[in-house]
Amino acid sequence: MKYCNIYLLTFLITGIYDLILQLSINGYIPLLHNFLKNSDWYISLKKYFKIHTPLSAILLAGFIGFITQIIIFNIIYLENINIDILESIHSNKFINIIKFLVISFIISGLIGIPIKMSGLFPILEDTYYKKLGDVRSFITDGYSGLVVQITLLIILYLIN
Repeated sequence: MKYCNIYLLTFLITGIYDLILQLSINGYIPLLHNFLKNSDWYISLKKYFKIHTPLSAILLAGFIGFITQIIIFNIIYLENINIDILESIHSNKFINIIKFLVISFIISGLIGIPIKMSGLFPILEDTYYKKLGDVRSFITDGYSGLVVQITLLIILYLIN
């Protein structure tokens, strides 16, 4: 599997961002907390993090990021979009990177639908998705996916 390391790196990045949010909500990163404290999605996560243990929230976020990344790469492959993200980073093919980010935003936003419908993540549904609603959760999930992907692209660029 060519992208196995990317999937694992995505798991780690997503989990680390979840940890950062937990630390911020609990007051350990005051600058970030003060910046985000009035955001609806940030407020909805307070209750979510009170119910989940820190490790379970990190693992759940990492798992969702991991699965989402697999879906993104399979769509790119199956639709013959011809984006080799590693090659695009090295050759500065920005149009491919933009396509990758647009696809990532859409799939990251849409991933909330099966999360809600499956019933596998009741705490996430009862706190985050119920409070934000469909449109707002699509936007925030899409944005979160972009943050992870941009971080991933930066790391891949620096590594290679």
